Amino acid sequence: MGNETTRAGRRGRVAKAPQGDEPAAAFARQLWELKQHAGDPSYDAMRQDHGALASKSALSAAARGAQLPSWDTTWEFVRSLAVGVLGQDEQRVRAQWRQRWDQAAAAVVAEAAPVERPPASPWIRRRGWWVLGAVAAVGVLLVAALWLRPERPAPATIAEPCEATWLCLYRNIGFDDMNFRTQRQNACWRLADYHLQDAVFSYDNNLPVTGHFYDSAKNSVGDIRAGDSSQDSSALPGAYWFCTGSARP
Repeated sequence: MGNETTRAGRRGRVAKAPQGDEPAAAFARQLWELKQHAGDPSYDAMRQDHGALASKSALSAAARGAQLPSWDTTWEFVRSLAVGVLGQDEQRVRAQWRQRWDQAAAAVVAEAAPVERPPASPWIRRRGWWVLGAVAAVGVLLVAALWLRPERPAPATIAEPCEATWLCLYRNIGFDDMNFRTQRQNACWRLADYHLQDAVFSYDNNLPVTGHFYDSAKNSVGDIRAGDSSQDSSALPGAYWFCTGSARP
């Protein structure tokens, strides 16, 4: 049945995650992941039990990724799950998802815009193979450099939302100044490397595993449950190491 599969213990068919790299498909995967995180309720349940005001067909289309849903449909999809099921803060959820939707909408517009390329100059046409060879050599060097570089969580900008499947630590309250994010499970990091020693004030855990804080003597000083977020009061004196899952420093 194409991109559908049967899930044991539930009647009917359940769509798999949308495939593809198009902006609409990538955004739909985020909606799909949110739905899974909320227990994968049916679209009827989202409307009848959790207050989604969009139609069943609109909710279903939003998670398929064929095209980007409207903001109104997106918000009803997200609100019913993130707020209605998971109990997250409505204002914060709305701000995060509006930013994601705006970024996806801009990407859809950019993807649809025609790209005009100037005609190649005679010099380029005569020396085309030489130019291609030089570009390929540079590409190989870049790939090698990236491949050999030690893995570090990507830096983040102030007030950047913590995406699905990431765990993020912030130095300030209000989920601002994200200094650390990771998708890795069962790994450890030294908080001082990210200017977060004794200074984790907010966190958002979208990983399916718990995060753990340890002091310099490797004693436990706090945990972040899977799927949990702080309430802007999570400074952890003595926190020196941070680990995910079963890892210990």
